[in-house]
This record gives sequence, structure tokens and C-alpha cells, in this order.
Amino acid sequence: MASQNGHTDIVKLLLEKDPNVDLCNNEDCSPLLMASNNGHTDIVKLLLERNPNVDLCNNDGCSPLLMASHNGHTDIVKLLLERNPNVDLCNNDDCSPLYMASQNGHTDIVKLLLEKDPNVDLCNNDGCSPLYMASHNGHTDIVKLLLERNPNVDLCNNDDCSPLYMASQNGHTDIVKLLLEKDPKDLCNNEDCYIRNGHNDIVKSIALKGHIEITKLLLENNADCNICIHSKQSITDTLNNHPRKTLDKEKQELFDSLVQNIACFMGRIDVVSCLLDHNINITKEDGTTPLFYACEVGHEDIVRLLLDKGADTQMCRLDGESPLNIATDNGRTSIVMMLTEHMKKEDTFSS
Repeated sequence: MASQNGHTDIVKLLLEKDPNVDLCNNEDCSPLLMASNNGHTDIVKLLLERNPNVDLCNNDGCSPLLMASHNGHTDIVKLLLERNPNVDLCNNDDCSPLYMASQNGHTDIVKLLLEKDPNVDLCNNDGCSPLYMASHNGHTDIVKLLLERNPNVDLCNNDDCSPLYMASQNGHTDIVKLLLEKDPKDLCNNEDCYIRNGHNDIVKSIALKGHIEITKLLLENNADCNICIHSKQSITDTLNNHPRKTLDKEKQELFDSLVQNIACFMGRIDVVSCLLDHNINITKEDGTTPLFYACEVGHEDIVRLLLDKGADTQMCRLDGESPLNIATDNGRTSIVMMLTEHMKKEDTFSS
């Protein structure tokens, strides 16, 4: 109790009586663990002079080093590391000291732990690595430190989410840049990545969140099968412009997903423009193009953008409906006028 509550003078008095410094409570918590957990540096020093078992864990499998790393007690971590503890000793959830420090943004502790050459790819029960957690939580300096140790940047968690995926989803642009420098590889289980209609592909979902710079970064860095997520709820893919093979089917499925959700892009013309610049303007088998959907939902700005991008106003679906018909049927008067004016200009240029 004295070690737990920070009563340094009492600890000194008790140690003069040569107690068993490794004697644990009913939860297998040792005096050293409690002092380390609660940040009582002076007491940790006193206890270490008695040569305790520095790797003695509690019922949850937590060691003194893990608890100090988790809570950001840098000075205590230094003291413990001088006693050469097992730096890869994990708790019952398979969380290592490096994992805990990386997750919680304790940069100085990560530096100290890395000096002891821990396993940087050691994952917890959910399959999350230190790099994954630092990327997920936006700890840029820690990501830099971890990348210097050449971790597996493609190591995914149990839902097959990669560090790059999580950094992208959460808008951590600087971390995305750092990870892309490491040339992340194919993360999909199948040779041919694919998308199921109704699920979010990575680039579209990131774009929808307004992370435009990250969207552009991914597209500029061959955002294809190299950046994907295959989870329990969905099998997803990215924009496909693969340098080695044509993925028309995947592009078609991505198009389906995009145009069916084009209403989500209202007010985000920069997103639509970015996507259209990367081969998203595809025609469905029934003749539907993005222009049809934009006319249907009434997004004037998007219709104007599509027209500027060269959308074909004369193209009809298999059912004979044209974009103009769709706009008319849905009462989109301003879009009808826009299309009519555009078609007049086209006729003038062609004559």
C-alpha cells in the first residue's frame, strides 16, 4: 500500500526490515508494479535497490515496464530498462510496452524502448501493431521512429486494416506521406482485388470525409490493389489503375458504388473533380453515366463539372432515357436549361 500510494518515507522504513519485495496482492500486483503504474519514481528507485523481479506480472499479465510505458512515466521506464527487463513481455491481450507507448503517444518512451531492440511487429490480440496504433492515432513522431526500424508496413489487424488505411481514414496526412515512402504492397487476400456494391472503397470513403489531400496522395501513388481493406463486414478495394493489368470489372464496380452515392458529394466539387481526373467516368452496362445520376438528384454544380469534363449529353441508356429526359422527369428545371444550352453549343460546334 505504501508503494501504491506514494508514501516514500514509509517505504524506506519498511525496506529496513527486509520485506519480500516481490510479495504480491490478490491480483498479483507487486510493490514495484504499483509504484511503476502510479508514477512514484523515488519509490521505484528504492525498490530496485532490493533487486526485485522486474518482469513480475499481475493477473492481467501486466509488467512494471508495461504499466510505466502505458502511463507515460518516462523516468521510471529509464530506471526499469537499466535492469534489462523483457521488453517484449506482453499482457493477456498481447499488448507489449512498445505497443502501449506507441498507442498513447509517449514519444520519449518509444525512443527508450527502441534502444533495446524490441520486436516492432509484435501485435496484440486484435492484430494491431505499434505502427498501426501510432498511425491510427496520428502520432507522427512515433511513426517516424518506428519506420526507422523497418517494420512491416503492410501488417494488418484482424480486420485486415493496414496502418496506411487507418492513417488515411483518420486524416493524418503527414503519416500517409511517411507510409507511402515505404511503398506499401498488396494487402488483399485475392490476387484480383474487388469491390462489392454498397461497401466503401478506401479512396471514396476518404474523399467523403473531406480528406482531399490524402485522396490525391493515394491516387498519385498508384492507389490500387496496394491499398485495401478486407474486413468482416466488407471486402473493399481502391481506385484501380494498375500498371500491370487492366481491371475493368473492378473499375465498373467502383463506378457503380460512386454514382449510386453521388448525392453524398454535394458541396464537394473538389472531391468529384479529383475522382473524375482518375478514370472514374465509366459507363455502366445499361448505359448509365455519372451525368444521369447527377441529373436525377439535382446537383447543378456536379452536372456543370461533368459537362466541362466532356460528359456525353446525347448518350442514352438501354431503356432510351437520356440525361435530359431524367432531369425533366425529376423536375430539375435549372439542369434542363443547363443541358439544353450545352447541347445547343455542341450543335453549333459540330455544324
